[in-house]
Amino acid sequence: MALLMVVALISAELSAEGFESKDTKSVVERPNPFGPPTEVKIGIYLLDLTHIDDVNQLFSVDLFVDVTWQDPRLAVPEKMRLGKIQRRPLEEIWTPRLLILNDRGLSAHLPRVAEIDDLGNVNTQQRVSGELSTNLLFKDFPFDTQLLPIRIVSYSYSAQDLHFSIDNQINWDDGSLSAEGWRFRIIGPEFDEYYLPAKKTVWAQLTYLMEAKRNSQYYMLTMFLPVSMIVLMSWFVFWLPPDVIPSRVGISTASIFSLIAFSLSIRLGLPRVSYLTHADTFLIGCTLLVILALGMVVIGTRWVQTDRLKDALRLNAVARWVYAGLFFLTAIITLMV
Repeated sequence: MALLMVVALISAELSAEGFESKDTKSVVERPNPFGPPTEVKIGIYLLDLTHIDDVNQLFSVDLFVDVTWQDPRLAVPEKMRLGKIQRRPLEEIWTPRLLILNDRGLSAHLPRVAEIDDLGNVNTQQRVSGELSTNLLFKDFPFDTQLLPIRIVSYSYSAQDLHFSIDNQINWDDGSLSAEGWRFRIIGPEFDEYYLPAKKTVWAQLTYLMEAKRNSQYYMLTMFLPVSMIVLMSWFVFWLPPDVIPSRVGISTASIFSLIAFSLSIRLGLPRVSYLTHADTFLIGCTLLVILALGMVVIGTRWVQTDRLKDALRLNAVARWVYAGLFFLTAIITLMV
């Protein structure tokens, strides 16, 4: 069982689905406002992680959320305690007003109610699903490992008023996730602070990180292997006699056009980034190789037409091994750098 986490208590100030509180003292003020910070414990079960959107840098989750805190004002007098659980709408009690900073469209599916025991321990549960944003880094694509964060803060209380319990946790079934092409594990939680410049306020922040490692075998078969076959096709021109001009030129030009089209199709699946990925390095290196092969064909053709057939044959003999060496060098650089 691994761990991952999120919360779905959002105020009506931000969403019609959010959790709001009535404007009464027992609802607006946190428990024991002049005492130590109110402790909030959050437990999450990750029902599913359905998709990671590379282009829009989003990931889709389905979560069951359990949030607990204590409010002594809701406790039943000791002589009246019967061990019963009372249920009250969240609008009628104080809530920690939690916000998911990277929420890009989470929806709540259960009634917004809390269960309160005789001691004033408050528990609310919710199922939420939708998209969260993340900053994906593609420099190592397709051998990359991404971090999928869930960043939670209390938008009404500073770090001096509220803190997250060290017992916060997320559970999940490793074999139940729908997202294909990734391997997952949980990192965290991390406890830090979030500074809001507009209000000059520091909020307590809880961040859970899920590590997602891309399955590179798929790209080895669907990208690196086809590109290697195109480069191999271009290499064949050095095994043809220099005077077989139409075939040599046709193979070289076909290799260039095929590689350009293939490179464009791969780029459509990634966002526009300002740096080169490992895949870009490999594709650029292979493109330069097929252009080099075309250049050698042009030189060899010129020599044949000027009665320098022996020079053209020597060029073929040298180029076929230099070309192969450069291809393996490109592959090593792609895999190792």
